[in-house]
Amino acid sequence: MNIRLIRHAESTGNVENRWVGRVDAPLSEAGRRQAARLRSSLEREGYVPTHVYASPLSRAFETARIVAANWDCPVEPWADLVELRVGVFSNMTAEEIEKAFPKLAREFAETRNFDIIEGAETHRECYDRAQRVVDRLGSAHKNTDRVMLFSHGGILRHIVSRLLGTDQVWALDIDNTSIFEFTVDVDSWHLDPKSRTNVKLWRIDRFNDVSHLEGDAAVGAV
Repeated sequence: MNIRLIRHAESTGNVENRWVGRVDAPLSEAGRRQAARLRSSLEREGYVPTHVYASPLSRAFETARIVAANWDCPVEPWADLVELRVGVFSNMTAEEIEKAFPKLAREFAETRNFDIIEGAETHRECYDRAQRVVDRLGSAHKNTDRVMLFSHGGILRHIVSRLLGTDQVWALDIDNTSIFEFTVDVDSWHLDPKSRTNVKLWRIDRFNDVSHLEGDAAVGAV
């Protein structure tokens, strides 16, 4: 099975460098252009998915709709692809967080531990949600499927970690419309652990790839 994980295009929250979280910030005009560039790149590649899933938040769902505009494949909302819940940091800039919660901001800057943020999604909740995504990919699809998922930087770090079979959450600066592409043998996914060492069954094809933007990559908080 071919799996492509994609972060949404630039949102208005990214432009303002806000910790958007579950706030439904729309795409910026630059974001819509980024999504169109991704669509054009995939068309040149000749890629056509069998399934397209997206976070129901508009910045991810609109990205998916723009990219999938010429495919006869509906975009299916998937709640587990939604961004992390960032609690009291929601919709704030780093400067606003530092002013409102100076002690908490310092501790978080040191630990990057969301568990200490009031109202935020815990690491365990993120881990479990990401695992549900990976489990569903393995149980609901076959090797001939080409599956594309549109999501968010925060939860994508966890999904990538779970796909790679690690409990460690790595620091990934995931650009807007960045592509993570994997090929996996779903028939062998839950077999004897010895199959895990067979590199013919699992391949990383692209990792954090934004070459389709040609220097137009955007940044931004979660």
